[in-house]
Amino acid sequence: MNRYIIIRSDTKSISPPMSKQEAIKKLRQYGKDGISSYIVSNYRNLEFDLLNKTNL
Repeated sequence: MNRYIIIRSDTKSISPPMSKQEAIKKLRQYGKDGISSYIVSNYRNLEFDLLNKTNL
């Protein structure tokens, strides 16, 4: 089963992996709250440089 994560623009945080239905529900709630957020489905390909604190 595919897992999805949500990236929030306000806190620059990444959610734990969740199902597609959970991600869509959370994304809609963030939209109602005025929070910009994005769903990423293939998060295994994301690379993070934690030492330089730059993502993607």
